[in-house]
Amino acid sequence: MTTPSADSEEDVRVRQTLVLRMLAARLSQGDQILPADVMSRLTEELELRVDEEAVVKAWAEQAARNPVPWRGERARESRRSRGRDVRQIWILERAERDLEGLDQQTREDVSLEIDALAFDPLPRGAAALHGRKDDHMELHIGASRLLYKVQTDMITIVAVTKYE
Repeated sequence: MTTPSADSEEDVRVRQTLVLRMLAARLSQGDQILPADVMSRLTEELELRVDEEAVVKAWAEQAARNPVPWRGERARESRRSRGRDVRQIWILERAERDLEGLDQQTREDVSLEIDALAFDPLPRGAAALHGRKDDHMELHIGASRLLYKVQTDMITIVAVTKYE
């Protein structure tokens, strides 16, 4: 369920509270089978909140400081000089910390996907971040979700969140 942009923060929280109360009531009555629409609405609402908060916090934390170039920029630069359409990749401090907090295999998987974004900023599975109209995207990578912003000639990695 996408949240219309006209909804206030309070409206969103009220809807979430109602869904959680309905879920708690059914569980307390011993109902083991929950309607799929309840679970999907709850899951979507919570995922939207996590993603939106991560994006807002990452940009606020970065403030006026410039993002840093993502590793591998020299290799991409050599491809650019050969006429390939390759975007620059920049990373916010929040995303760097998120990557450092991942286990080694997950960090490598996410890093490979970040490198691939230079050549294809909208790979299969990428989707616009719900509720945002400023080119922020999400890409699921195993149990992680990569949040990034696509611009004409560059991509900014904003955050890496857990996807459950």
